Amino acid sequence: MAITDSMIKIADWLNKEVCPEYKFKVPAEGRIQDGSRKQIPAPMDDGYQYQEVNPYAFALFLPTKDKIPPPKRPNMPSICVQLVSGSDDLLKCSRDMTVNLACSCWNPGVHVQDIYFPKGSRPEEAPHFEPSYTGWMDAWNLVDGILIKLGEINSIGEYVQIVKDTPVTFGCYKEQDNIPDFYPYWFAWVQFHVRTVFYRNNEIEKYL
Repeated sequence: MAITDSMIKIADWLNKEVCPEYKFKVPAEGRIQDGSRKQIPAPMDDGYQYQEVNPYAFALFLPTKDKIPPPKRPNMPSICVQLVSGSDDLLKCSRDMTVNLACSCWNPGVHVQDIYFPKGSRPEEAPHFEPSYTGWMDAWNLVDGILIKLGEINSIGEYVQIVKDTPVTFGCYKEQDNIPDFYPYWFAWVQFHVRTVFYRNNEIEKYL
């Protein structure tokens, strides 16, 4: 199996098995236009109505807003399927690869839209947007979902085998051993190992 096929199959698996289980807020610059020309409040304003979508898994690169292929979708929340490294066993025709799943979410805090008031309990004073660092939980809920799904399967599709004799690892992105503050964006990663079989048509063997 080609490297490109493996990356695409992993992204397709995420889009089918993991991403539909979650919905997260969309950054203001990634909103899907509804055709309305009305003025949209800023994300930190009380009247802001955010959009929510399922995260989407992209293979190898996270496209910029103007380069996302149709159908139109935000590039965040998302999972980017990245190849870290790989090696081929030429005798066994097997390929081992380390795959990194880069998870990204956006959440600046508690919007008015997030607050639920049971019937008859809404306060007289209108609620306000509250900036918060609790958005980190969105990215880690997505990581948890990936880990659960990986633990439930032995292979992705027919040919991409999950290597289970090596640990699945996960963590925060760091700069000089510190976790950088990208508020209101939140990032985390998952790494695991896969094994595939490849076939070579070595034409030179005909002439040896």
